[in-house]
Amino acid sequence: MSREGLRILVAIDFSPESERALRAARELARRSQGRLTLAHVRPLSDVRAAVVEERVDLLKGRAGSLGEAMARHYEERLKSLATGGRRETRKILSGKPSLALRREARHGYDLLVMGSRGRGGVTAALLGSTVQEILTRSPVPVLVVGPR
Repeated sequence: MSREGLRILVAIDFSPESERALRAARELARRSQGRLTLAHVRPLSDVRAAVVEERVDLLKGRAGSLGEAMARHYEERLKSLATGGRRETRKILSGKPSLALRREARHGYDLLVMGSRGRGGVTAALLGSTVQEILTRSPVPVLVVGPR
């Protein structure tokens, strides 16, 4: 931990579980006088991102504008969760969530906080496949905030 308190990376997928994780991370940051980085991992494909985000309206824009529109969309969504305080920053990552979060965690964070909801397979139903992968390969300690 640095003199400035914990540097906490919070994985945000806009689910209720990740919002619970954000609340837990904020409490840890408050207690340690730490800093938070809210990170969302967007798909590599802008078309897929637009479909996942139910923003197919953005597919009708001018050619080449989808990437910029999706970047604005995600930034606005993250901004809506941030407190606006100087101790919170936001990052948009891209790619496979487990890889992107592990890569980002290597940049001086003390802790990675994520929510768990489990959406696949019997084992994954307990934690979720992304959480499982992070737990086994994370370069920093991980706090998993359960669904309730």
